[in-house]
Amino acid sequence: MATRLEDGSWEIRGERLTFPVRIGDAAAACAVYPVRASRVALPPALRPVAVAGWTVAVVGLVRYRVNDLGTYDELALAYPVRRGADTGIHISELPVTEEFTREAGAALWGLPKWVGEASLEFTPTRATGVLAHAGRHVLTLALSAALPLPFPVRGSVTAFGDDGRLASPVHARLRGIRIGRGAALVPGHGHPMADELRALSRRPLLTASVAHLAFDMDPAR
Repeated sequence: MATRLEDGSWEIRGERLTFPVRIGDAAAACAVYPVRASRVALPPALRPVAVAGWTVAVVGLVRYRVNDLGTYDELALAYPVRRGADTGIHISELPVTEEFTREAGAALWGLPKWVGEASLEFTPTRATGVLAHAGRHVLTLALSAALPLPFPVRGSVTAFGDDGRLASPVHARLRGIRIGRGAALVPGHGHPMADELRALSRRPLLTASVAHLAFDMDPAR
């Protein structure tokens, strides 16, 4: 059970977490797919960022290697959105491989984490991920990103949650970035995330991989 302490820190399963929560090093990859905005289900306060009726969906794979929440693997399905005059992302699905980070993510930021069975592999130019839940195949994703960017990147993004909480902007530092367009996504059957993935176009607009990703997370507001 997650307990918020008087000084603003949290206790989860006997461990204390203080802000900012630091992600020291992770490997990540993603594929960006076009999708009809009308097929994206969002909370009432959010609207998709769309052009001519189309928006994009980002399917991501992350392996956390140095992290205040422990070492684990994560997959994500997210969309760019607007909330009033603000823009950010809405994370629709966020399966992880460890219960501690699921509990922390839900309590501290309202993130839609759930525990699945995942197998991720990263090489300098390729990434693959297989996800199952309760014995059902949810997705298989294989992507390639061979063109290196010769410089590191810094950026920030704000995530809007289902329950009205606004996660503080995440300021990320990325090194070892490669881009491409090759990906094969195979959704499963009989699972909500798999059903959502079947709305995506077959070919991605872009793929990307990051050899070293680091960021800090402040309290949600």
